[in-house]
Amino acid sequence: MPGQILVIGATGSVGSEMVRLLCRKGESVRAASREPAARPRSDGPVSCVEFDFERPETFAPALDGVDRVFLIARPGDDHTDRVAFPVIDEIKRQRVRHVVNLSAMGVETRDDMALRKVERYLEDSGVGFTHLRPNFFMQIFSAGPLLMDIRSTGAFHIPAADAKLSYIDVRDIAAAATAALTEPGHVGKAYTLTGAQALDHYEIAGAISGATGKTIQYIPISEDAARKAIEAAGLSLERATRLIGLYRLVRQGFCEPVSPDIQTVLGRPPTSFAQFARGASTIDQTKVCATIETIPALR
Repeated sequence: MPGQILVIGATGSVGSEMVRLLCRKGESVRAASREPAARPRSDGPVSCVEFDFERPETFAPALDGVDRVFLIARPGDDHTDRVAFPVIDEIKRQRVRHVVNLSAMGVETRDDMALRKVERYLEDSGVGFTHLRPNFFMQIFSAGPLLMDIRSTGAFHIPAADAKLSYIDVRDIAAAATAALTEPGHVGKAYTLTGAQALDHYEIAGAISGATGKTIQYIPISEDAARKAIEAAGLSLERATRLIGLYRLVRQGFCEPVSPDIQTVLGRPPTSFAQFARGASTIDQTKVCATIETIPALR
């Protein structure tokens, strides 16, 4: 009989949705987070356990008796490998048989990236793995800085020019991770997860306008204006630099490609942005934790 599934980051945007889906499938789920008292919403019984990347003493108790793991190793951290390697070492010691690793779109082209180093370390560990490499999350428009911008100005301001992105719904990522952990045929695979269509931000604004019945604008801004806005929001220079670099890559087209992998894994098309925009008001905003700087993308 399969053992428990440990979901690391269980109170985050992907993890909380995974807990719900796994419970619905009748899996035995252990939800791991720094604050285990903050229980994720679920459709069945869930055990909660403390897990903190900065406290290695939490690793072994969280992994004890676990058969499969969902790993999300702080994608917004430039030194993700530093905290992820010891976790993977403990996963190997505990004889976990399969890890689904949330990585980032495009990392396979950049061996110097921390998330790619995590992928390689997991591959070399001998543990069964599946890499999920998503594009930007649609949910950045339903929480965090962009939502605040839309609410306060009726527009969103980002330095994306007329570049297109194939945004992915968090719920599709969670569904793909759930399938990879519970269905055969996914070990040793890597999937790039995108929406079915690449849209520019004028089209995004149009979709939001259509869903809300209010006119929402996209206003492209310069890197300098973006930097000033980020710093005015109280973010560090390091984070501002990271965000500016992300959008520089966006303008170069790195986030435009469309992948068929959601269809391959789930047997259905990915959620369209229009569908997401129409349903965004039903999303539990307290669970949507992704902000721009933590979105998997090329760095």
